[in-house]
Amino acid sequence: MQQHFYEEECDPEFEIERPHRCGRLYSFLIHHKFTLALDLLEADVRDASMLEVCCGSGMMTEKFADAGAKVTGTDFSAAAIARAKERARRYRFDASFAVADAQRLQYPDRSFDFAYVHDGLHHLEDPYAAISEMARVAKVGVLIMDPAKAALTALGVKLGIAEEVEEAGNEVKRLDPSRVARHLQELSFRRITWQRTLMYYQHEPFRWFNWFEREPMFSIFRIAFAASNAFAGRWGNKLTLAAIR
Repeated sequence: MQQHFYEEECDPEFEIERPHRCGRLYSFLIHHKFTLALDLLEADVRDASMLEVCCGSGMMTEKFADAGAKVTGTDFSAAAIARAKERARRYRFDASFAVADAQRLQYPDRSFDFAYVHDGLHHLEDPYAAISEMARVAKVGVLIMDPAKAALTALGVKLGIAEEVEEAGNEVKRLDPSRVARHLQELSFRRITWQRTLMYYQHEPFRWFNWFEREPMFSIFRIAFAASNAFAGRWGNKLTLAAIR
């Protein structure tokens, strides 16, 4: 269902451009996830070989490539890979791309320094099979940025704010951080850190995001975002987890 949706029903131009033309607030939220991931990883990714699973149209591939990593982006959808290649051409970053199933990767053991995923595991039939595959091909570490199980999300689903089933028709499989950590510990990862973030945005930005395009509203949002996460981030709906061997 996901493959059909991202090959037949999504807007190719939006996927290639996201988040460049999505406004200041949307770009801030995506960049916050990226910088938090780097902070938790506590590793210099410059010149590191990195495998991205479920790369989609290459939004996070671009971030890591711009940080100096040698990224190979993979996705089950050939159309998504074609869009990612166009993104790389348009925004002039170097990366390799290939069609691959995150739950059955074709790469040898420990063939990359790091393996990572951004908002991809929750689409899969078996997210933990993909985590095992990421762990298998990673020589140094694994990085996960995906939705987390959270009471606030459960409330959001009841209120109709958050989705239990995505537009493509698949169930959203949100992760339990403790279970992910235990799973990676069993796979010989010793330093595992994670952080939850209270953050909500749709795949396409809300119209009210436009309210925060200019100052002082943008600064007010950033202050409120930092304050809400300082107070309630531990119960947040977004998970960032880094695991090092």
